[in-house]
Amino acid sequence: MKVTRYFNFKAFAVLVVILQLAYPPAVNSQSTEPAIIAIVEVQAVMREAKAAQSIQAQVEFKRSEYQAEISAEETLLRDLEQQLARQQSVLSPDAYAERRREFESDVAAVQRIVVDRRRELDQAYGVGVRQLQVEISKIIEEIAVERGINIILPETQTLFVDNSLRISREVLSRLDERMPDLALQFGPN
Repeated sequence: MKVTRYFNFKAFAVLVVILQLAYPPAVNSQSTEPAIIAIVEVQAVMREAKAAQSIQAQVEFKRSEYQAEISAEETLLRDLEQQLARQQSVLSPDAYAERRREFESDVAAVQRIVVDRRRELDQAYGVGVRQLQVEISKIIEEIAVERGINIILPETQTLFVDNSLRISREVLSRLDERMPDLALQFGPN
């Protein structure tokens, strides 16, 4: 029995060698090019870009405009509430209830304005950021084609990076050149 096993093993080994010679592994038959890698700090580009700073400034300016508008409305509501409180003893219960409903309707209208203004700010900001991200993606793709880069990783996904692999400054430079400002559209959408 030992002799049979030895011959079976020897025959199996010869068969494996013949198969390897007849059918080499696919890895050996394909030539793979080395990976050319670059790293981009997308968050830094988004933070430092002139267009991103423009977006922030526009949103803050519009927020202060809206805040002034809402503060004026709130002042009017406080005045109306004080008038209503003074008139409570003079008005009939039905007349007071009617004026109270009108006041509460005014309060609800101001609350809707606050919600609408917040939505307008969020939408304008979101549209601007998406436009910025699209342009950054185009620039990254252009750099990849120009340099023959076949892998670009975000900096947050790396543990160690040689500075020669970073393309963030070039992306930022091109972005600032192409999009120094980005005008946001505010209003109901």
